[in-house]
Amino acid sequence: MIGLLGAVLVAIAASTPADAPITWSVTPADASGPDGRRVIDVVLEPGQESVEHVAVTNHSAAPVTFSISANDGYLTERGSFDMLPSGTPPVDGGAWLGVPEQAVVGAGETVVVPVEITVPETAEPGDHPAGIAASIRSAGSEVAVESRVGVRVNLTVAGEAVAGLDAHVTGVSYEPSWNPFAPGDLVVHYEAVNTGTVGLTAAASAAGVAGGEPSELLPGGRVERSVRVPDVWPAGRVTTELTVEPRLRDGAAVATPAAVTLTATAWALPLAQLLFLLVLVLLVLVVRRLLRRRRDRLRRLLDRARAEGAAAARAQNPDPPRSPMERTW
Repeated sequence: MIGLLGAVLVAIAASTPADAPITWSVTPADASGPDGRRVIDVVLEPGQESVEHVAVTNHSAAPVTFSISANDGYLTERGSFDMLPSGTPPVDGGAWLGVPEQAVVGAGETVVVPVEITVPETAEPGDHPAGIAASIRSAGSEVAVESRVGVRVNLTVAGEAVAGLDAHVTGVSYEPSWNPFAPGDLVVHYEAVNTGTVGLTAAASAAGVAGGEPSELLPGGRVERSVRVPDVWPAGRVTTELTVEPRLRDGAAVATPAAVTLTATAWALPLAQLLFLLVLVLLVLVVRRLLRRRRDRLRRLLDRARAEGAAAARAQNPDPPRSPMERTW
């Protein structure tokens, strides 16, 4: 199990259900202890060295030996910051961080761990995210489970960095309302890609509707999101414009790239309206048939009543017998 990385986190683990839980936290620090930061932000020139610190606090009732590691950082599908698994060797900013292999922390105590940062001479200007974690391994029923918690390191190499953003539509769909008198929603799916060397956020909008919170994108990172445009009537082929706007962090020494404007098209068929018209036509036909049958029944009843009335009249007033002397022609 890999604990979620962030600025200040507390992890809880136990080797077996019967053991007392082990809880700990990791925070940015200076040489004397936690310094109130939530992440480590550092800007260095190629070839430059620096020393940072993290504080590992053991909140448990017994001393614990923590494994200390550094690795490259990345963003999960949900947009949370994490670092590569401990078994995966770093190839970027995580490889530039030097940390001790272990830290023994007494019960209720805090130990400050030095972090030596060495930027290669050939490092590319821009952002190289990394992370530092303190972890323990507990024996599970079948495999060992690693629990870790750490601190994000925003490591930036000074120089001529480049900010870039690209985006493209991955799908468009129309979701009709089953109320024939109400419009539906147009849903635009898109992918945004950070093509530069510095981190940024991307915020999308379509037809004046924002697509949720801006998504963070690390260099080379990509994210898939969607924008839902309401109040779209099914008028056949419908089109909208999607704008993905990049935003750089405060103080970034690069030019903000231009927004990306995309065209999204989908077929919006008036299914609910057609179904309503079909039901209405069927209802009219049924009513007309019922009315016709009712008129036919009334006509038959009237005809029968007339026939019965005529028969009754003849029975009450029979024709008088003819005289023998009456001539017939």
